[in-house]
Amino acid sequence: MGKHISFEVLETSSQLRSMIGKASHSKNVLRLQSLLYIKEKTFKKQSDLAKHLGYNVRTMELWLKTYKEEGIEAMLIGSKPRKAKERKVTKAVHTGLSKRLNDSYQGFESYVQAVNWVKEQYGISYPYNTLREYMIDVFGSKIKQPRKSHIKKDPEAQADFLKLTKSNF
Repeated sequence: MGKHISFEVLETSSQLRSMIGKASHSKNVLRLQSLLYIKEKTFKKQSDLAKHLGYNVRTMELWLKTYKEEGIEAMLIGSKPRKAKERKVTKAVHTGLSKRLNDSYQGFESYVQAVNWVKEQYGISYPYNTLREYMIDVFGSKIKQPRKSHIKKDPEAQADFLKLTKSNF
C-alpha cells in the first residue's frame, strides 16, 4: 500500500521532454522522467514510479521534496556549486611532513609512526586515516616493507653472487 502522488508539476510535458533531451547527466534524465510521469499521471503511487525508475521510494521522495521547495533547477545534479573538500592538515604540519618524507635518512616506517611524530612535534592529534589519506593524496607516499629472506639462504653463495654481478658491470 503505497503513497499516492498528490502534487502538480509546474512545467508542461513538452518542456520536460525537451529538458530530458538536453540533459547530459543520466540521473537528471531519471529525475526529469519522474516529473514527466507525474505530470502525465502514468503512475498512481510513488512506490510504482520508484520501482519503474529503479530507485528507492525514499530517494524519489527526496527529489520531489527538493522540487516542491526549491524548483526544478535545484533538483538537477550539477546546478549547485560544490564545495571544495577542506583539508584538516595545517600548513606547518604539511611542510614538516614534506621535509620528513623527502629526507632520505629519516622517513617513516609506518603511518602510525607519522601520526605519533605529528602529535609529538606539533601537539595535534590527527586520526590515523586522515593523515594516511593526506600523505597518500598529497605526497604519493607508500610505506615500504622489506621482503622476507629465505631461511636456508647461504650467506657465502650470496657474497659470491654479489661479486659476480659487480664485476660484470
